[in-house]
Amino acid sequence: MNAALADILHRAAQLMLDFQSPKVFDKGHHADFVTEADLAVQEFLLEELAKAFPAAKFLAEEGEGQRLTDGLTFIIDPIDGTTNYFRRRRSSMISIGAVEGREPVFGAIYDPYRDEMYHAEKGRGAFCNEARLHVSEEPFSRAVIGFGTAPYYEELFEVTARTMREILPKIADFRRTGSACLDMCDVAAGRSDGHFEWRLQPWDYCAATLLVEEAGGRCGNILGGPVTYDRGIPHMAASKRIFEEFQAALQSVWKTL
Repeated sequence: MNAALADILHRAAQLMLDFQSPKVFDKGHHADFVTEADLAVQEFLLEELAKAFPAAKFLAEEGEGQRLTDGLTFIIDPIDGTTNYFRRRRSSMISIGAVEGREPVFGAIYDPYRDEMYHAEKGRGAFCNEARLHVSEEPFSRAVIGFGTAPYYEELFEVTARTMREILPKIADFRRTGSACLDMCDVAAGRSDGHFEWRLQPWDYCAATLLVEEAGGRCGNILGGPVTYDRGIPHMAASKRIFEEFQAALQSVWKTL
């Protein structure tokens, strides 16, 4: 992993942990929060990455008016799992993905609580610190599936609930950490077999998508087609063994609405 990027992520994580009782602000939607730490970490990342990569563009969760370009663009989530963070659940991560030609070329996700750096480069594999990652080979009937509830989008409550009801009898169990990045790191590491959320944003999945794919898995739009990085999509990730069966099950739920 690029030493400069690793250093930036470690310093950003220390800034995140330095906030003992961060102020919490409502972003205007149900259960949609941002803290002063999110804002401080994002500002730090933008400043430091701009110094290290002067030609780069940026797309960040707490930014406005940003657009994806064909050039090198960093897609940033300063704290994935904000509610976990200010509730002190110790399940939050910093995510930096890089796309070029609108395709991911690098991703790094740092867990400051466990000192685990998940990282991947296009064509070079996926790692946690120095350990190579591989997705699982479990069948769908034994799958552990992570999910997000999309609490900001009331129009997705019904499909999320129906998905749980329809798919649970077909798998081993569900898991929810409150961090999409952490859930997808689990897929890449083979601790889980899949993950889905009916609307997920690029900063949540950019780095993690490359991580899963470089670990031998697949990611895509639940309703069909590849992952795109300029807008939120119904996103899914899974091992290659269960991807198509999992996607078909999710699509079947959508068709019943």
